[in-house]
Amino acid sequence: MPIIEGIRSADDMPYPVSFAILYRTRINSFSDLPKDKQPPRDLWGKAYKLEKFFDEVFDSKKESDSQRFIEINEEEVE
Repeated sequence: MPIIEGIRSADDMPYPVSFAILYRTRINSFSDLPKDKQPPRDLWGKAYKLEKFFDEVFDSKKESDSQRFIEINEEEVE
């Protein structure tokens, strides 16, 4: 019985199983990011666009100083 119509064995599959596992691992890692930094689904398979998206989202120059540093209340420090 074929795995999928037209595919009789894993050797006939268009991608190796290792590719599928690595791809799925990458997709799962997106859920570890905050919602506002997760890439849209249509970019998941487009490496160049995905890289550009992350460069824009994680651009440290865009972040304000309050987002990059922890404010310390000097009155609470001994």
